[in-house]
Amino acid sequence: MPALGPRETEPDAWIRWHKEAVALLVRRPVPVIAWLTVCVVLFYIGNRTSWQPLRAASVLFLVPLSLMAFIRVAWCADYSRRAGIWEITPTNRDCMLAIGVAAVLFAVGGALSPMLQSFADTFRELVEVLGLYSPILADGDLAPDPLRYTLLGPFLVIGGVVGLAVSACLVFLIAFGQWFALPMLVLHQTPLPPSMASSARAYQINPVPMLGLAGVMLITLLLVMATLGWVSLVMIPFFGALLYTSYRDVFLGREENQPAAAIEGSEEVSPQESGI
Repeated sequence: MPALGPRETEPDAWIRWHKEAVALLVRRPVPVIAWLTVCVVLFYIGNRTSWQPLRAASVLFLVPLSLMAFIRVAWCADYSRRAGIWEITPTNRDCMLAIGVAAVLFAVGGALSPMLQSFADTFRELVEVLGLYSPILADGDLAPDPLRYTLLGPFLVIGGVVGLAVSACLVFLIAFGQWFALPMLVLHQTPLPPSMASSARAYQINPVPMLGLAGVMLITLLLVMATLGWVSLVMIPFFGALLYTSYRDVFLGREENQPAAAIEGSEEVSPQESGI
């Protein structure tokens, strides 16, 4: 495996990971906005599926794919590469991994369906109070599901649906010790079992930084509820970059971003050639 880690980092390393992630996104604003737009459009298309189980599965499938895209965007920014379509577009292997993550999240969602249904009912009531949706049409017939409305649909997709799906994926990665597995699989193309084992081992030698990340996720969950999920527009690129910077520190032994000016004229390299 080309990676160097896992290694032990200082207790407050998680704070630096966040700062470095933001710096990488600011360094490449155009690709970040462009790929975020692509992600939002795909989420909207997936949510237009009439069959609810397929609709939920498509959204859960797109979440890890979106995070993978922004892991690559962060890597491109770190090495002053163009974040072109061929560098960012998910591979067949990425799609298979996303299907696996979506399947696990779908199963967990089924086990927690009573609690999730209560959240959905509360959200629907809020939408009705705001006057955005009424369950009864003027002629007395039942109205279609609110997600089927062209104007209301995007509000709910970008809001509650995507926000909760992104949160669920990130909580799953942290809770099951697989926070570092996703960037390792994306950047290294390593086999799944050793990637999962290495990620879990990194938790054992870095308990405090991982606890810091868990605390950030709790705050993020509160923001998702407070903003009706609209914070997901920031969450997707930010957490994709955060997955990259945390992995780079723990597994590659590099704490800081590459200085952009120093490598602008350098020859483009692959993740493996750059030490990733």
